[in-house]
Amino acid sequence: MSERDTRGRRVVLWMYVSAVAVSGLFGYVLGVIVYGNGGPAGPLVEGSGDAAAGSVGPITFQLTGPNLALFGMVSVGLLLGVGVLAIAYVSERADA
Repeated sequence: MSERDTRGRRVVLWMYVSAVAVSGLFGYVLGVIVYGNGGPAGPLVEGSGDAAAGSVGPITFQLTGPNLALFGMVSVGLLLGVGVLAIAYVSERADA
């Protein structure tokens, strides 16, 4: 592995970490703006002031800033991580 390959991998890693961090920031901001006062608020929400809940399969969670930040970071991290690992695997096989 050359120095150029190492720098390229470092750039991809920093882009991955930045994308996960930005998704967490956006999730937190969305949670604070829409669900910050304990219930749905804002121009896009219809209905009562009950706190909303989200679910992913069997996992259910309240829609708050920290929860949406964590959800965004985990989902983007997993989806991008699978793609980056697949590309790394294929590039190693192509070099062989």
